[in-house]
Amino acid sequence: MLGSLKTGSLIYVLNKGENPSLTIGQVANNPTLRPKQNPQLIPNPLQFEQVLDIVVKVGDDTKTFTNVPPNVSLCDTGSGYVISDDKTEITNEVEKFGTLSQNILNNVPYHRKVVAAVKQMMMDLNPSLQKEAQRDDEMSKMKSEMTELRNTVGELANLLKGALSPQQSSIDSSLIRKE
Repeated sequence: MLGSLKTGSLIYVLNKGENPSLTIGQVANNPTLRPKQNPQLIPNPLQFEQVLDIVVKVGDDTKTFTNVPPNVSLCDTGSGYVISDDKTEITNEVEKFGTLSQNILNNVPYHRKVVAAVKQMMMDLNPSLQKEAQRDDEMSKMKSEMTELRNTVGELANLLKGALSPQQSSIDSSLIRKE
């Protein structure tokens, strides 16, 4: 249980953010119980919930996790981190995290079809979108054709330069001899 952590206790920190990682840190100081801040204006004495603030040191960095329930061994902190003092619990959480992403990847082809179908449905519902799509396609084709034309003209210019170069040098040398 996270409520039984002491200074130096090991704690697993799963970062589910942009660069997912799992680190093992140590509790930097003894967490103390405190009353949870009640967002209600009128305190309710029947709902006296306590929470912990846990400071974890990982390498040279420290991270503070606030409002951690003391009676659990795994806590999603709500800030992209999951912390636990139990290796089995964090292992299960890492497996669930990976399974979720794998399921998403497995469904990518389906979602690509949905996006294409929705695009077509939107064009069917709104003819102006269809006209815009046709115009965009035409512009893309025209750009492609212009690029091809530019490349062809460049090749022709190079061929002409190559064909005229030997004649030009022979003409220049004949002019030099006459002088």
